[in-house]
Amino acid sequence: MTLQFTRRAGWRERLSPVRAWNGFQSWLTSAPHATIGFSLLRIIFAVAMLLVLLPSFADRHYLWGAGSWWVEPEARRRGWWEPFRLIFSKNDPVLFDVAYFVLIALALLLLVGFKTRWVTPVLLLFWVGLSTNTTLLTNGGDTLMRIVLVFALVADLSRHLSVDAWLRRRRGDRAGRFDGIRRRLPEWLSPLLHNTALILCCYQILLVYLVSSILKLQGEEWIAGTALYYALSITEFQVLPALGQAVWQVTPFVMLGTWFAVVVQLTFPVALLWKPTRYIAVAGLALTHFGIGLLLGLWPFSLAMIALDLLLVRDQSWLRVQAVGRAVLSRARRTIATARASVADPPAETTKRRAA
Repeated sequence: MTLQFTRRAGWRERLSPVRAWNGFQSWLTSAPHATIGFSLLRIIFAVAMLLVLLPSFADRHYLWGAGSWWVEPEARRRGWWEPFRLIFSKNDPVLFDVAYFVLIALALLLLVGFKTRWVTPVLLLFWVGLSTNTTLLTNGGDTLMRIVLVFALVADLSRHLSVDAWLRRRRGDRAGRFDGIRRRLPEWLSPLLHNTALILCCYQILLVYLVSSILKLQGEEWIAGTALYYALSITEFQVLPALGQAVWQVTPFVMLGTWFAVVVQLTFPVALLWKPTRYIAVAGLALTHFGIGLLLGLWPFSLAMIALDLLLVRDQSWLRVQAVGRAVLSRARRTIATARASVADPPAETTKRRAA
């Protein structure tokens, strides 16, 4: 009887609103979370932007510059804030090229993670400015990146895999230029801002998947399992026609792929509650978006969604994957070294047999 009462009291204590609130406060202000995920998001977003800017370099004036007046009525109808529309000039090709090269340079700086705190807001400003000139070339990825970059202004995007991190390790204990200002701020402020950005990004990805799954359930093609067939058979999206035709001609793959996309997006909010199902859902969705980018060519959208999915993987999990990868690589190196040594120096018995 006493043991049963103790168990009930333990569950009541765990489910106590006060304990839950204190735990949430501690999680929010103790340390920044998903720092590796945000670093990967920085890299993937930069790659997605470069995939838009570099292949379109030859046609940049027709798409966004002086030759894009054909889309101006639609751009005006969208009601962008007018100062944004002054960054990329449609009247002066030279000024447009200067802004275009600056945007490419900012994307490269974001990719390597140099002065990320200062580069991110300027990059966001230029990325929005380019979007205001043409509104018919988007596929959802640029909109998603604009929203997430607003949240990322207060996140730590350069904790890992960046030049900023390398400079911090090289500097060591020496005081930086802005360390005096940072010491005057409360210690909990930086984790609070970073983790708030993480919550907003997770809310955004949940909103995208939930709305997308509900809209899919309203279409007969998704319920019948034929939506993937119609998507892959659209001529305008056939980046790799041979591969696309090989995929949509396999009926079981089309049906299973269609239903998988609906189920995994609809159950995604529930799958997040348990770590194993969360990682299965993240892997499944990342694979789905990789297929969308490969077969339909919607790489900006696919990469933006993959980057957001990776935020749901904890830093400890990334570190475990890194440790396993290093162990496998070390074992492979030892195996290769042993094989090379055996080839270079054959055993003594083999040498004696050859001599005989």
